[in-house]
Amino acid sequence: MAELSPDQVAGNWSAIASEYEQAFEGLSAQFAEHALRLLDLGPGARVLDVAAGTGAFGLSAARAGAEVLATDFAPGMVDRLQARIAAAGLPGMAAEVMDGQALALPDASFDGAASVLGLIFFPDQDRGLAELRRVLREGGRAAVVCWRDPANLPLMALVRQAVRKVVPGFQPPSAPPVWARLNGDSLGSRMEAAGFREVEVLTSTATQRIHSPEAYWSGFTRSAPPLAHLFERLGPETTAAVGREYIGALRAQSRDGVPTLTVEACIGLGRA
Repeated sequence: MAELSPDQVAGNWSAIASEYEQAFEGLSAQFAEHALRLLDLGPGARVLDVAAGTGAFGLSAARAGAEVLATDFAPGMVDRLQARIAAAGLPGMAAEVMDGQALALPDASFDGAASVLGLIFFPDQDRGLAELRRVLREGGRAAVVCWRDPANLPLMALVRQAVRKVVPGFQPPSAPPVWARLNGDSLGSRMEAAGFREVEVLTSTATQRIHSPEAYWSGFTRSAPPLAHLFERLGPETTAAVGREYIGALRAQSRDGVPTLTVEACIGLGRA
């Protein structure tokens, strides 16, 4: 078995659940809402959220009246999501620790399913897609969200730019990150290979306004295992210098004085 990357280890995600929510949900929630609209599930539908993280998709579906089960392999993410479910007063939603590559769920038991920027991290993405297909009833639909063009993702491009300025000789990993294996070019064919019918892939755009770049950066350095691993390697002084460059680049993207990030993802839709 190939060695797992830091973002494929459950404990690494458990340790940063709150930081992930603060840094990324401003964007991921927009993709989740778009995916939910496209699935067009009525009140009372049974819905599965796989690799749910802190639950942007599942929470939206539950608020719309669906009966939701959210799953994630990281206990810390599930703990955070369970607290959010309780705080929101959503009795029709539950969250459980579960491996999306081997769901402990019966066949044909859900009307709809989704994975929003979660399945992209799986060691076996095709197995994850097949599991989404397996648990859907006949005619049920799934939505899978991945980055449209991972190699040029603005979130990471700003980090690379800042690191290069501060540490010109720094060598990033030679292999592409695991989350870049599934992208807008391959998503449709991979879903079809997993058994989905009527597959279509749409582009979704999300924009996040960052009112305090300093506060955003403070959490961003710990908001995902690859980032936490990178900045541990760089050390606190270099990380602070990278942060100054990152904040400066972010401010250069201001609209009306507020820094803004705009990113594109792809939503793959398929029917069982």
